[in-house]
Amino acid sequence: MQNTFDPIIAVEGLRKVVRDADGELTILDDIGFVVMPASSVAIVGASGSGKSTLLGLLAGLDTASAGTVRLFGEDLTQLDEDRRAALRSGRVGFVFQSFQLMPHLTALENVMLPLELRGETQDAIERAKEWLQRVGLGARMSHYPKHLSGGEQQRVALARAFVTRPDVLFADEPTGSLDAANGEAVINLMFDLNRETGATLVLVTHDIDLASRCATTITIEAGRIRQPSAAAES
Repeated sequence: MQNTFDPIIAVEGLRKVVRDADGELTILDDIGFVVMPASSVAIVGASGSGKSTLLGLLAGLDTASAGTVRLFGEDLTQLDEDRRAALRSGRVGFVFQSFQLMPHLTALENVMLPLELRGETQDAIERAKEWLQRVGLGARMSHYPKHLSGGEQQRVALARAFVTRPDVLFADEPTGSLDAANGEAVINLMFDLNRETGATLVLVTHDIDLASRCATTITIEAGRIRQPSAAAES
């Protein structure tokens, strides 16, 4: 069980280098910070600054070239892909700009999916229904994604992310595909759920107003942290 006094994420000396036709390209260099349980952290920066790459490394979706990333106390750089997936299972939720719902599944079935993948089928329907009601989609459970608006699809994605009651929610430009009104509604809901469930929120955004609602902002500039707030420093 995670100790509330220990960082839920700890990063030290993180570096990401990729190779292309011109040689090596450093995406991230000497990144270090900690994230405490139940906190909210925004990662901001210009397009191409490396913020989405950083999010992928924090979640174990990508591998670092050097340094360490500890999630729940486990060094992701020492785990293979299967062990990283096992570590995330049920403890990590994701919300993406593109929603990433399964088009052949209803809203209810999309929210049930992470429970079914974990073998938690006994009360999956009731838990999925509860979360869809909590995000205001109680009347849309049987609809397929193509019959839902962008704002509704993102609320389904939020319900899917929270149905396992994760310790961490990673969000990559969660309002990037939404208009202002729907974006504001999703933001409010996301922070409400962050406070209600105690899930740590780590989000990538170019929206400074959205970032200002987080307790900590980490600015990535040319692959390095620029003037992190005191709460985010390692």
